[in-house]
Amino acid sequence: MKITFLSIFPESFSSFLSFPVIERAVRNGLVDIEVKDIKDCTDGSFRAIDDSPYGGGAGLLLRVDALCNALSAVADASSRTILMGPKGKMFTQKMAHELAEEEHIILIAGHYEGVDERFRRYVDDEVSIGDYVLTGGESAAIVVAEAVIRLLDGVLRGKSSKEESFEDGILEYPQYTHPSVYDKAEVPEVLLGGNREEISRFCEFEAIRDTIRLRPDLLEEDRNFNFFSLHRDYRNESGIIRWLANRLPVPEILYEDDRYLVLSRPKGRTLASAERERILKTMAAVLKMLWSIDISDCPYDESLGKIVSGQRDRRLSYEAWRLIDESERIQMSEDMVFSHGSLRLDRIFVNGNGISCIIDMQYAGIADRYRDLASAIKLLEKEGIGMEEFINALDFDIDEKKLEVFLRIVNVL
Repeated sequence: MKITFLSIFPESFSSFLSFPVIERAVRNGLVDIEVKDIKDCTDGSFRAIDDSPYGGGAGLLLRVDALCNALSAVADASSRTILMGPKGKMFTQKMAHELAEEEHIILIAGHYEGVDERFRRYVDDEVSIGDYVLTGGESAAIVVAEAVIRLLDGVLRGKSSKEESFEDGILEYPQYTHPSVYDKAEVPEVLLGGNREEISRFCEFEAIRDTIRLRPDLLEEDRNFNFFSLHRDYRNESGIIRWLANRLPVPEILYEDDRYLVLSRPKGRTLASAERERILKTMAAVLKMLWSIDISDCPYDESLGKIVSGQRDRRLSYEAWRLIDESERIQMSEDMVFSHGSLRLDRIFVNGNGISCIIDMQYAGIADRYRDLASAIKLLEKEGIGMEEFINALDFDIDEKKLEVFLRIVNVL
């Protein structure tokens, strides 16, 4: 890989080039670094490099012609050109990985008040390292270059770049070294025990917890890790999981706060990956398992009656209200059981012993059994399993008129 710096202050990069890791990468031929002085591509006069902005304003701008001359002197068909500037997209570890795949990147350091706006049409990207102002783009260009060079094969030893902050989208786990006790603060005992799996589990959990505490902005979506699952505490999920303990195979809550849950990661594989016959039998078993739970002390009511009375989210479509009204007109009595509420094949985990875990319980609670029955029928239709075959596997006498209504209700609720 080749990295070119374009700057009016090329001496800014001398200390960077002497960093041991960078110096070794250059010496071993892993990266070729070029520093180009923009001034060398002009007639040498002061005004040929920067000038006052048209229309007035404080400071000076780097001229578009000077920048384009310098860029054309170093760029070729393989080059990816990047202007360091505050209007650019934020630099991330993901972007560093993308840039590490390039043959040649050119990092252009702006200065003073910035660059002539017309120059932006000549670059591939504009990148910022943060929402703050620097005197020049040289230090920002160094940050990007170092992050990229560290990812090149052979630059770092072993797994040094694989187990760092942001590599998994979260912060790195906390680390300790000698002495094992200092000022009464001890190294966690698990790190001293030598059990590699326990250590890996500890490190992953601590990394997740530190990210929740220090950088929750990194947690944009639910995620699965090697040992744990992380997601938002949706609606009643933490409460329903606690209530379900010893009643249903659900994840264990390992950490929770006002926004996040850390759950044990389910073991086994999802039902979505199973063969047709296993899907049919397991879905029937799941419904029987749900419906067998004693609901006498269940604190979560998800019945149609509660929807109508406004105890749940009232932002229902016209079609939803119409179907609920229809169920009332035909005097459809509700057969209350414990209901999952959002069944999907990838929310049911199985192993050699059967059902190992059921996840995503945020809509679970007391509801009509036809709620889950209708959802299951629609799921199985996509797997080529007909309603009659499934009903036979359930060994359940259905009310066809009621099922017809719920088959339409599950599409709109």
